[in-house]
Amino acid sequence: MNDQGLHARNPIFDASILGLCLIFALGLVAIGQTGDWYAGFIPAQAASQVLPPWLWESLTTLGDGRVQLALMLPFCLRYPRVFWALVVGALLAGAMSRGFKVWFDLPRPAAVLDASQITIIGARLTAHSFPSGHSVSAFSFIVAWLALLGWWRALPIVIIATLAAFSRIAVGAHWPVDVLAGALIGLVGGWAGLRLTRKFRWGLGVRAHWILVAIAVVAVATLPFDGQGYPDTRPWRIVACLWGLGGFVLFYLRPLLRGGWQAANRPLEGLVAEHPAG
Repeated sequence: MNDQGLHARNPIFDASILGLCLIFALGLVAIGQTGDWYAGFIPAQAASQVLPPWLWESLTTLGDGRVQLALMLPFCLRYPRVFWALVVGALLAGAMSRGFKVWFDLPRPAAVLDASQITIIGARLTAHSFPSGHSVSAFSFIVAWLALLGWWRALPIVIIATLAAFSRIAVGAHWPVDVLAGALIGLVGGWAGLRLTRKFRWGLGVRAHWILVAIAVVAVATLPFDGQGYPDTRPWRIVACLWGLGGFVLFYLRPLLRGGWQAANRPLEGLVAEHPAG
């Protein structure tokens, strides 16, 4: 399977993304109706305790864009359109998220609740709560895969993204309203990125593709050394790093060393021939 049909018009897919956005928006409205923007945190965190802390800590790293790049690296040549759509979607969603964080600057649970009311796993964060950046990243990541695979085959990715978003409550880093808003922003950014890359095809050029992959490699290489406040996830981060860098060596570096630039070029020749790009 390739990603040739990624940008085909699909009204059902668009309607499903809109439906998900409406669900998250209604959740935000429901919390707003309570008059407490921190509503639902304590029962949600209590429910999360059925699973061990190490699992939530590992799941929360899936909202780290570097981990997502590591998971994607072995598939970038096979699915270059997906890779480009993910990059653009992540940039758009991340820009929206950063704007909201600066505009609202809401305190996190650890800054509001008494220590007896909250379980903190990993770093104790106190500021810039709204929205959840990890939730933004997790949900922007699923859009292109949903467009390519459909709901049934992409369902495991959606479930994992949902758990990664919920983990932000479980580790005590975010309120439910942050997670809902983050998921909504991630979907909107991911969908906008997918639509934009139908016309803006710079990332499908060979040189552009290599530049993006090189940036991804540098980002992935930092995973063992920076846990972003979750040091106990280092073994998992090392595995993710080795997976991503191994994919780069196998599908990029080895062809380059064996056959030179022309050999490394070859998997993208069809894209370049069809739509010349930089």
